Amino acid sequence: MAGQIQEGLPLPGGESTDEKVSGTVVEALTPIPKPAPKPARFWLVFVSLCLSAFTANLNATILSTAMPLIVRDIDAGTSYIWINAAYSIAAAAIQPTFGQLANIYGRRWPMLVSLALFTVGSGISGGATGFSMLVAGRTVQGLGGGGIMVLMEVIVSDLLPLRERAQYLGIVLSTGSLAVLIGPIVGGAFSTRATWRWCFYISVPIGGIGFILAAIFLRLKMPVHAHWKAAVARIDLVGNTIFIAATCSMLVGLVMGGQLYPWSSFHVIVPIVLGGVGWLVFAGYEISPLCKEPTMPPRIFSNRTAVTGFAINFISSMLLEWTVYYLPYYFQTLRGSTQLFSSVQVLPFNVFLVPSAIINGVIMTKTGQYKPLHWAGFGFFALASGLFSSMDATTSTVKWVFWQFFGAYGLGCLIMSILPGIQSSLPEADVAASTAVHAFLRSFGFVWGFTIPSLVFNNQITHNLNVVQDPGVRTAVAAGDAYSQANGPLLASLTGESRDQTLRLYTISLQSVWYTALGFSLLGFLLVFLEKRIKLRENLETEYGLEEEANKDGSEQA
Repeated sequence: MAGQIQEGLPLPGGESTDEKVSGTVVEALTPIPKPAPKPARFWLVFVSLCLSAFTANLNATILSTAMPLIVRDIDAGTSYIWINAAYSIAAAAIQPTFGQLANIYGRRWPMLVSLALFTVGSGISGGATGFSMLVAGRTVQGLGGGGIMVLMEVIVSDLLPLRERAQYLGIVLSTGSLAVLIGPIVGGAFSTRATWRWCFYISVPIGGIGFILAAIFLRLKMPVHAHWKAAVARIDLVGNTIFIAATCSMLVGLVMGGQLYPWSSFHVIVPIVLGGVGWLVFAGYEISPLCKEPTMPPRIFSNRTAVTGFAINFISSMLLEWTVYYLPYYFQTLRGSTQLFSSVQVLPFNVFLVPSAIINGVIMTKTGQYKPLHWAGFGFFALASGLFSSMDATTSTVKWVFWQFFGAYGLGCLIMSILPGIQSSLPEADVAASTAVHAFLRSFGFVWGFTIPSLVFNNQITHNLNVVQDPGVRTAVAAGDAYSQANGPLLASLTGESRDQTLRLYTISLQSVWYTALGFSLLGFLLVFLEKRIKLRENLETEYGLEEEANKDGSEQA
């Protein structure tokens, strides 16, 4: 394909495409020169990005403790799963579209639209008078949240050279991680002290402040079109429609699988198959002459460093969600902890994840290296997964606390270093498209981060059901019902041999869950070998940076 950049191919004069795009392949650590002081407007924009990240990520966990009350209050019944699924599906499906809109209209207006959608959706959700209204509000909220998650990383990339991005991305993403950490506590407080509606209303003032700051200070350069029709003509309407439809179909199937229907049900298989076929049609359209400006330009998949980065981004996101779900589940089953207390017991992981991301962002800025951080990330998480697989009802507190530190440090190495690694092998013109793919794969990885361990867990329960001799217990945990028994009356009522046997069954099943996580960690570790070690650019070349302000004498300054 014309215009494709193939990594590692020789160019005239012996220069490789890695060197053409990103400088030289790094063979040793290179110190970074002291960066110039950032102007005040940079910091105001940066604060608005942190606020946006905080409010978007708060919704990831704030409902975890409030959900039972919400389900009872609006009479959602077994359909409660769509309250969270509507947000996740909308956020994931729209992200590549926002990446293309950021290239066509600049970063400012898509970000303002995202913040407005998120804030309005939060208000609709908080004021919902029934299940349908709540799901509609969550869908609008998800459209805005998906745009925010893409555009905040795109804007950071526009404001900073590649060498400095990891440090600032680490701060923004850590702000989001802090929101994830306090979400269950805030949700529980609102549910018990006020009303669950404040779980949504809280995002209105935070999103509103972020919108005002962005409207005033987020003045970025943008493309100029002769006519609005010229801008609209650049939008890949057919490609975006196919991709959104296929993604929604795929995610609907994955959400329903094991939750509303068995995985063997046609209700699950048909939408997943249709989603897969839709993605193939989308890929074919994107590379065809019919597509004038692809949503996902094929050139961003044309070198192995970018492709490897996308793959390890998917794996690391999956492992993060894997840990978020199944680490508390260990405490809720084998240790008999309540949901709220289990969130306290996983604080070592959640709290250490934030400084780990920031620390490794600083390390990457100082050294200009991303590949060693990827190895360290998967290596530490592989160690943590192996140790988690040994946990049972008697594991000491000291052990599971320190093992969580290993897992948090491993994922902290990966959170902020993967995107700069991907961007190092691509030109700055592909920042928005590559970031949108990165964001989508992260969201898609989150879905699989619950799906795969759930499949492993339920399969092991079925396979090892003969460990339990009590026929009543075997019936209660069979047919995919074992997961829902955490904190339930069944485990609380068991005594003696029946209790020991049931805990043994859960121990064996959770052991396999962490063995599988170990396998994916090792796969990620091996994939890192495919990445090239490319020097991170120290200069910023972008068409979308901060607008220049005029001095009193008429000259311009950044």
